[in-house]
Amino acid sequence: MGKPSDGWCFDAVKPKFRDADLDAEVVFDRYLGAADDLNLVQELLREAAPTWCVQLRVWRSPRDQRPVDVAEPGSLRTAVLEAAGERGPTYRALVERYGPGDERLCGSIELRGVGSELIVVIAVDERVVSRLGEKTALGNHLAFQVRRSKVADRSGTKWMEEVFEAFCDRLSPVWGEAGHPDEYWAKVMSERPSIAAVGRDFGRFLPGVFWLNFFGRRYRELFGEDRLRSTPASWVGVVDDGVLVGLGLEPSRWDTPEYAGAEQRVRDHLGPEAFFSKTQPDRLTIAPAWGL
Repeated sequence: MGKPSDGWCFDAVKPKFRDADLDAEVVFDRYLGAADDLNLVQELLREAAPTWCVQLRVWRSPRDQRPVDVAEPGSLRTAVLEAAGERGPTYRALVERYGPGDERLCGSIELRGVGSELIVVIAVDERVVSRLGEKTALGNHLAFQVRRSKVADRSGTKWMEEVFEAFCDRLSPVWGEAGHPDEYWAKVMSERPSIAAVGRDFGRFLPGVFWLNFFGRRYRELFGEDRLRSTPASWVGVVDDGVLVGLGLEPSRWDTPEYAGAEQRVRDHLGPEAFFSKTQPDRLTIAPAWGL
């Protein structure tokens, strides 16, 4: 199990993670099912983890695994949209009783490959920006869960750095982050009385500053390009139409004073009001105008 995403709230126990575990996500302000986005995801996955992709499949359950032939153009897009658009018997019974509700294509799928070192989750939503209660959600995103010390014969950390930059560069997300999953849980999640992603409300703030951070066009406009490019971080790079910011320390050191200092310098420079704070959840914040 990875980290919960937009709108998740449930009774559960926080997973136990190891030092080598890494999570990443890239979030979009457009529908991933349109045009060639998922075809490009297929190409990028083949480049990043060719052996893992040999047995790529949509994982619904141990008894429902649907192969995806990455050598066939468009196969991933077809598989993702078919699986994400499926509705179960409960939904069909409700439609029969009450009539159709919101029929937009909306859902997420899990991809697994040859080994257990990597899981990829793809979420698509025809309604790009939506409301979940009082929160603003961006429903199109990709998540990577690394659960071994090596991926594609490289260290997990090095692999994640390269893949995160490549996906940001070629897919133009609106925002992205990568780091140790414990870091995300500590900064974004509440665990009592139930587990909830309290730090995910793109209408108010970003979830936080992490080991790797990507700020796309909307956030470049919000912060100002000069401010983003002068961020006091270990490394800062212009990637596609956004800016990539890395703290430079090992992701497993997210709870050390050195890491906290590096994170705080980035927050202070860009403006703490742009980021969620567990200690001040109701303070005034800033965010792009999403046009809801």
